[in-house]
Amino acid sequence: MTKYRHVYRNWDTTEVKRDQPRTCSVSGKKMYDSERDANATAKHRMTDKESAPEKLRSYKCLYCRAWHLTSK
Repeated sequence: MTKYRHVYRNWDTTEVKRDQPRTCSVSGKKMYDSERDANATAKHRMTDKESAPEKLRSYKCLYCRAWHLTSK
């Protein structure tokens, strides 16, 4: 092990890009891998009192077999 293992480096973060969320080719909605992930996102979005929909639920898409959110 080296003496200077944790050395401060001036990392350039200007070109860091986040991965774009996967979307369903049929509905255009964001794809969630599991019902648990979709429900967690729905719960988080419902906490915002100003922009939250009245209700939000998850469902499994027949086309892409992933989970989506809907307010209908």
